[in-house]
Amino acid sequence: MTSVPVIPEPYTHVLAEFESLDPLLSALRLDSSRLKCTSIAVSRKWLALGSSGGGLNLIQKEGWKHRLFLSHREGAISQVACCPHDDDYVAVATSQGVVVVWELNQERRGKPERIYVSSEHKGRRVTALCWDTAVLRVFVGDHMGKVSAIKLNTSKQAKAAATFVMFPVQTITTVDSCVVQLDYLDGRLLISSLTRSFLCDTERYIDQPWVVGCTEF
Repeated sequence: MTSVPVIPEPYTHVLAEFESLDPLLSALRLDSSRLKCTSIAVSRKWLALGSSGGGLNLIQKEGWKHRLFLSHREGAISQVACCPHDDDYVAVATSQGVVVVWELNQERRGKPERIYVSSEHKGRRVTALCWDTAVLRVFVGDHMGKVSAIKLNTSKQAKAAATFVMFPVQTITTVDSCVVQLDYLDGRLLISSLTRSFLCDTERYIDQPWVVGCTEF
């Protein structure tokens, strides 16, 4: 019978490694003491890790072998969000407040390309990114409470309909303080600030969010 180790009373958490992480660590190649991981996101296919040097490592979870590296000249990576319904898209926010959306082109075996770069929050600190669960739309929140939405076309659609897509960025609302969390489901965007939670109907009443909870200090 296998003995179970006894956890000392002062400890409250246990970290268990059920599989060896050596293949993952090897794929990351984080051998520089100057670089630090600054953000993380996970999808069905990818583990995404942003770094202080502006690089985004995308490692395929199956086997930890296939690796993509996306570079950004706009600063360190502060936020990463993988599209939940299409693994071919990832959104990144940098320390300059710039949001970059990538199309990885894995199905066509092409090179990853930037399909949109937003300066809507430039000069601010982007604190939350969230994807729409049905269409290619990214919600962005910053430290001053501003929330915007970026509606995207794929690279093929953009070439065919670029003349019709003039204003892809839309301001959703501005809340009372720093946005700490965004979540989306069925046309409703949940926005959490330092003191309150707001619910927005992104289809009909975009500029009229209602408070669903608050914290008093």
